[in-house]
This record gives sequence, structure tokens and C-alpha cells, in this order.
Amino acid sequence: MKLNEIINVRPALEKIAGMEMDGAQALKFAKFTKDVLMPLQDFEVKRAELFRKFGAEEGEGDQRNIKILPENEKKFNAAIKRALDKEIKVGPFDITKLGIKISPAELVNALGLFK
Repeated sequence: MKLNEIINVRPALEKIAGMEMDGAQALKFAKFTKDVLMPLQDFEVKRAELFRKFGAEEGEGDQRNIKILPENEKKFNAAIKRALDKEIKVGPFDITKLGIKISPAELVNALGLFK
């Protein structure tokens, strides 16, 4: 599964993680969720680094932010695309053992994570 797909399934994982389930299964799912979301956290760090590398601060106080410089947009976009295309190896989790109720619509983007 690619990192950009993990970004899309994060809400479903967080919803499931907030549901009541058997303690042993909750622990297994927590470990699985951590394994899936850690690369996303790493991406956020990398993205911040890329903003600092290819951007410049503008504004003051609460209005301060970093904007990508026009001459760096192609490099920045290429670096972000490479990061999002990174393949993340995660074995599927058996969702049937969690004993939860969830709609198919909430899982449609996360099918690759579950069996």
C-alpha cells in the first residue's frame, strides 16, 4: 500500500481504534494501527523539512507561515510525490476478530488493510 493511500484510510483506522472491543484484540489493533500510521508521521516530518528547504517564511506573529517559492515549486512537488509514492509494507489485519460493527462505506478505502 502506498503512503498516499494510508492518508486516505487514516479516518477509518481512527474510527475503529475508538470503538469498544475485547482487550486482547484492542491491543493487537493498536499495534497494527501504530505500524500503519508511523510512516505517515515520518512523512509529516519530511514534509515540514521540505517546506523549510524550498520555502520562505512570510507574515508575522500568528499570521506567519511558510510558502513555497515559485522557483522551487517543481522540486518541492516532485519530492512530495516521491514521498507519497513510497510503498508501505503492512500485512492485512483480520477485522472480523474485533467484534465491532462498521459500515462498508467506512471501509471502502481501507480494503487493502483488512482481511
